[in-house]
Amino acid sequence: MTAFRSLPGSALAVGAFVLTVLLGLGGASASALWLQTATATMTVTATGNWPGPPITQLSCTNDNPEKIATLRFTVSAPATISYAALQPNGSYGTSYLSVVPGIIVLTTNPPASQVVKDNPASGPLTLRLTATYLDQTAASVELTLSYNASNGKLVCPPNLVPAKG
Repeated sequence: MTAFRSLPGSALAVGAFVLTVLLGLGGASASALWLQTATATMTVTATGNWPGPPITQLSCTNDNPEKIATLRFTVSAPATISYAALQPNGSYGTSYLSVVPGIIVLTTNPPASQVVKDNPASGPLTLRLTATYLDQTAASVELTLSYNASNGKLVCPPNLVPAKG
């Protein structure tokens, strides 16, 4: 403490501090600075537009012996269409690209479609059709066909109601 007293002007600084505290000089401005608040406004906007319904006008037709199922669909914006089958473990298998725009042809006739070869067991064959747009957004629908491995029939559902995937 003696070192502080020996500094020039220390008594004046201590006196000014004590006067400020005792008389309350500057207290209002210090309190105002302490209580000062700020308001900020933030606006969020999305720059991308969703391209629209992923897949519309989905239909499924069979040939007469029900060995071929033809899926027809419309995509509202330029997109790559892929499809994959639901596996027994609940995941989707290998994804295949639709070669002809708006049409996927599945057959059990030799040579069978690869997605049918990947799922040789009889029962429901659930497909997920995925539209991947130019901006890399993607949307999908699911539909289930009936597959009988013993007679090779691949039957479209009677009332096609696709589920959104």
